[in-house]
Amino acid sequence: MAETKSSIFFAKFVTERRSAGVFYTPLRIHKPLPASTKNEMKIKKILILLLTFLTFSCQSQTSEIEDRTIDYYFKQLAELEIGELIKQKILIDSLTISPKYKDSISSGLNEEGFGIYADIKANIYMSFFKDYLYQQKVEYGNEYYVLYFTMAGFDDMQWDIIKIKKSNWDGKERLSREKVEKDNSIEKILWNYDEGAKNTENIRIFIQNDYLIMERGNLYHSLYDIKNEKVLINEESPWHEAQGDGKEGLNKWIKENLHDKIEVIINEKK
Repeated sequence: MAETKSSIFFAKFVTERRSAGVFYTPLRIHKPLPASTKNEMKIKKILILLLTFLTFSCQSQTSEIEDRTIDYYFKQLAELEIGELIKQKILIDSLTISPKYKDSISSGLNEEGFGIYADIKANIYMSFFKDYLYQQKVEYGNEYYVLYFTMAGFDDMQWDIIKIKKSNWDGKERLSREKVEKDNSIEKILWNYDEGAKNTENIRIFIQNDYLIMERGNLYHSLYDIKNEKVLINEESPWHEAQGDGKEGLNKWIKENLHDKIEVIINEKK
């Protein structure tokens, strides 16, 4: 009898609540999850946390990029050339010339093959060196000074230094010429190039006593006063100023007119 009265009371209670616009939802009793399901959920949580960590880790490392040598880029260039020569069936593989394009006397490319190779090389060069290519960066305060390399023609090598705030640095290997011209967050500090004999060994930039120095071939080429934002010493074409007197004459001119003067300034006590 007690159960019947309780049931009647409960039914009446629910009816009244519904008429008042309040709906009753029965309490659901969940069964305990099996141990295997708990383990799966635990593993999923760990994977989500790991992926989240890796994502933030990658984002925090966008400003980190390894220093590049010019050999690094010329290796890429050679691979592109060989790939295209194979694609156009000038080569069978990286070491074998197709019989149609092989000179019977020299065993090198014949006239027809060389003509096609020259076109391939020119097109790849123009595409590959359309951008500035990253070599190195140094930091000073809230800014990076970044050294880039490119080709100024088919044989002349050019180096450029730009200044950019750390917050604007994207850590990419390539920097388009158009971006340098139009992006106000990028400031081109200085540039120089080599024609004829070249100093391509031990290329680097470094900061000493608030001066930024570019060094190539173990000779200082450029000096920039960071605090006063002024280029103190730089020659855009040392070869032209040295009047083409071979590499020995070129480096003699660089040492006397650039390196030695820079060395005196950066070693002065402030």
